[in-house]
Amino acid sequence: MRRIFNLLAMIFLLIVIPSLTGNPVQHNQCSWIPACAGMTPSTSTQKITQITYWQYWTGFEGKAIERLVDRFNATHSNLKVKLLTVSEPRKKTLLSIIGGTPPDVISSIAAWVPELASRGAIIPLDEYCKENMINENIFMPVYWKMLNLYGHTWALPTTPTATALYWNKNLFKKAGLNPEIPPKTLKELETFSEKLTKKNQAGKITQIGFLPSWPSWAFGFYGVLFGGKWGETEGEIITANNPKNIEAWSWAQSFVKNLGGKNIQTFQEEFGNYQGPNNPFYTEKIALEVNGVWEGNFIPRFAPNLKWGVAPMPTKDGNLITVVDSDCILIPKGSKHPKEAFEFIKWLMRPENLEELCIAQGKFSPLIYSDREEFIKKHPHPYIKVFINLARAKDAIFFPQATFYEFYRRELKRAFEAVMRLNKTPEEALNEVQEKMGKEVNRQKKYEKLRA
Repeated sequence: MRRIFNLLAMIFLLIVIPSLTGNPVQHNQCSWIPACAGMTPSTSTQKITQITYWQYWTGFEGKAIERLVDRFNATHSNLKVKLLTVSEPRKKTLLSIIGGTPPDVISSIAAWVPELASRGAIIPLDEYCKENMINENIFMPVYWKMLNLYGHTWALPTTPTATALYWNKNLFKKAGLNPEIPPKTLKELETFSEKLTKKNQAGKITQIGFLPSWPSWAFGFYGVLFGGKWGETEGEIITANNPKNIEAWSWAQSFVKNLGGKNIQTFQEEFGNYQGPNNPFYTEKIALEVNGVWEGNFIPRFAPNLKWGVAPMPTKDGNLITVVDSDCILIPKGSKHPKEAFEFIKWLMRPENLEELCIAQGKFSPLIYSDREEFIKKHPHPYIKVFINLARAKDAIFFPQATFYEFYRRELKRAFEAVMRLNKTPEEALNEVQEKMGKEVNRQKKYEKLRA
């Protein structure tokens, strides 16, 4: 009898008293982090609420989020997540809101957030974040900043990216370069590129050191290497023809001028798909490339024998610079269960969950807490710390978060292609973009006035 009494007393001390004092027992690995407070699985017998979650990842990335959703559902008796993989989520999100049938929570890329927010298609998360003590102190500053627009927090980062320089150690060694030492300055990059470039007896390029037009999306990176900017954070001011951007594109064009425009075009005709076995970096046609953290997923798959390294891209003034982006998670307007949707978001923000997602997708975590030895050691990307350092650098930058993001990038891409084909000077090309974007900014301002 005494044993039973002692057992009941112990249960009372462990469960009842803490709940009365407002200090419930925590059963998670990160209770000291504000975002994780109170994240215990529900054991109530209340009716089950189901929320719908749209996401766009497929393949190994899709499997990663599926595993987490399954775990959430297994540990929450009153709240279940129905996961749907959706193509064209930005377009379908807008259509679903117009039709009055939006999901409850959505994965997005950061670039879509300004348009969704300005159209009133998503709800601010400020109050939910405040209630759960989720704030800028938890995340790497650049990712928090890019999702905070127009005075509100619209989304939280999930799987971020950063950009760096990859090099082929095999080709370095063959060219007489130290395979463990990448170029540290832009001048060194030019010198290394010359040593790594080969031509056959007919003068045809068979291998090139560094080609600024590869990959095709890298055009936006070069301006920041020279201290340039493409515009203000929220797209109110566009600076396409900033003198430093022009200088950067002139530097990029010099690689083509030195080798000949026709020679470069012929060489590029042999390139395969970006994510495929005939990618020129994988087939050792290009020795150095600008690329994102995700490249670490594809080199082992398509070029398992390739020996490679990663380092910060050299800059004109020696600063540590990268261009970042991120996937994120948000709640659309019209969600039938916004509070429950944020419960899932909050759960996903727990370090053990977010880190699992990022590791499975080959990316680093946006949480400051994840910049630690334990996370880095178990990550499959051997150079993940390089990307973490770049993302945390004070000069980490993102493309202006504007409602016309896609249009601006398309115009810059077309302009850069013209520059690399030697059809236009950088100044001509960027002046044209500036003029087009100036008209677009004015059009957007008129639209906002009419909507107000």
